[in-house]
Amino acid sequence: MKSRFSQFGASSAVAVGAGLASALLFSLVSQATIVAIALAYLSPLPIMIAMIGFGRAAGVTATFVATLAVFAVAFVQQAGEAEGAALAAAGIAGLTFALSLAAPALWLSYLAATSRPKDGPTWSGAPAAGRSGAQDRSTLERLLAYGVAVSATIAVIATVVVSARQGGFEAALNHAAGALTPMLKILAAEAPLPSGVDLLKLARLIVLAAPPAVAASTLLMLLLNLWLAARVAQVSGRLSRPWPDIPHELRLSRIYAPVFLAAVGVAFVGGLAGTISAIVAAALGMAFALQGLAVIHDVSRGSKYRVFILGLVYIALIILAPPWLLIAFAALGLVESIFSLRDRKKNSISPKS
Repeated sequence: MKSRFSQFGASSAVAVGAGLASALLFSLVSQATIVAIALAYLSPLPIMIAMIGFGRAAGVTATFVATLAVFAVAFVQQAGEAEGAALAAAGIAGLTFALSLAAPALWLSYLAATSRPKDGPTWSGAPAAGRSGAQDRSTLERLLAYGVAVSATIAVIATVVVSARQGGFEAALNHAAGALTPMLKILAAEAPLPSGVDLLKLARLIVLAAPPAVAASTLLMLLLNLWLAARVAQVSGRLSRPWPDIPHELRLSRIYAPVFLAAVGVAFVGGLAGTISAIVAAALGMAFALQGLAVIHDVSRGSKYRVFILGLVYIALIILAPPWLLIAFAALGLVESIFSLRDRKKNSISPKS
């Protein structure tokens, strides 16, 4: 009994600490510096560590504490406003954090931690290490598919809400482009743009690109934090599943290939429907790009030039314009979905019976 109480106390302390850490990292966004934004990118990490390393109760508690802390910080920052306005602003901040970061982090890390008896009907969040018999665990394909769905949903909801508040998609687009144009004029004065560039049209293009970019970056953020959380749990001995072979197992079902191509096509329709399609295409495109990068890691195994190849790839990611390189990786990921390059290589080197 004493041991259980001690474990519960430790788990609760970790959960509360994780929630406060997550809220603190998220609040750094307001600093608007590169370092602050980079640290804010890690705000889902403490919640994921609590969920993967200490169980469902710790993860849920961390999520609740983080949301409450974000609300409290936002309320304090609105100290000069009327109480009603301050409560409304704080409520929006807490709800935004909960829906866009905390809940997705909790859900994906819960999926990563779930398991079930071999070929059993139901999944459970109870640590697999505490149950007997062979266990099925969430595959990386399942986690990646859910990550795409969550990331696209967040961006779609944000786009629809902003459009509704501004009286329609075109009105929201014009409002955002109008607000961005003066900033572009200031930048153009410091770094002259090519002649003939219409700043208002450029602003509209940037605004239109924002929702798909949010979807793609959200997927990358969630997966990066999930990987880091699992590594932390593994190092601390609290990871309840074997470490997966990420280069070989990270993949999307080939059914998503035609969905991606269709979404790219509909994106050119324009309007709200086109933007939503662009969001879906961007989320799937990022997933296929990650699959393409995994293909390079997997297929290069056994090559004496592997370190050189991977070094060039990551140097290119840092130096070259990322969108174009990600498009190349996405194309490779699509080829992998159709031709199963990794499985072909594995079968070709397997000993023949």
